[in-house]
Amino acid sequence: MIAVFPASLAEIVKLVGKGDEIGGINEEVKLDYCLPEMRDRPIIGKYLKRTKKTYWDVLEEIRPKLILDFRVENLHSSSELYSFAGRIDAKVILLDFLTVEDLVEGSRLIAEKARGDFSKLGEFYGRHLARITEVSESIEEKPKVVMLYRGINVVTGTNVISDAVEKTGAESLGKRLRTERKVYPLKREDFIRRFGDADHLFLLTSVLTDKERLEEIRDEMLDSTEWRKVKAVDEGNVHIVGSALDRESFMRWSPRLIPGIYQIGRLVHGRDFPEWKRPTKELYSLCGVEG
Repeated sequence: MIAVFPASLAEIVKLVGKGDEIGGINEEVKLDYCLPEMRDRPIIGKYLKRTKKTYWDVLEEIRPKLILDFRVENLHSSSELYSFAGRIDAKVILLDFLTVEDLVEGSRLIAEKARGDFSKLGEFYGRHLARITEVSESIEEKPKVVMLYRGINVVTGTNVISDAVEKTGAESLGKRLRTERKVYPLKREDFIRRFGDADHLFLLTSVLTDKERLEEIRDEMLDSTEWRKVKAVDEGNVHIVGSALDRESFMRWSPRLIPGIYQIGRLVHGRDFPEWKRPTKELYSLCGVEG
């Protein structure tokens, strides 16, 4: 039996053929387009804005042999999770994806520990990353990109989404922020001072911020004299992309990030980069859902 907190890791467990062994999920997994069959699984936790609630009594009842989560200390105490796991003789795996290669190796590790089959997912990763590298190396231009959550919260260089930007041959400016945090909040004037040279801004949807709200934020930016001091805003290069759990969201710490790289590349480089519909359809086919 496996207990999985993040939806992204549940997707990986399913893609290595062990979805049926997931006995407990985080509440957000019920929203995941790739995981319709898991909506009736026992709930072991949920996220409340930037904190996390764990239902220890449900975990106790399930008594999983493997517990999967991300290593994000501001969401939970890993020592508490390890202590619980030790009491029920379960193994805990906490993952942290700094690069796309970390995502691949983390997926391989999950397959190994869950005794799953990494071959199909590994082939998907390898083939598309080779294609992405081939295309990005043929493009000389390196546009400067900033990814933002919930207003002015910058995706930093310690976040795999930043590396996804770099994989397209663009430059992720979030690495200018010297921090271990995955997302870093800034005031508008500070953002403009640090990132006024950005060629493209990406506003990311999330479970907490829908597309309609981001459209309002984008319109406010485009209408603002202050925001037009940022090159991307002045030139109208403000994009909205998905990081939520719906069918159109690819900026996630899961295999969805592969079509996400194609999406970033297409929006930044235009037709010099392949479109993302084909890899999306292929991935969703592996998940057993409509592409």
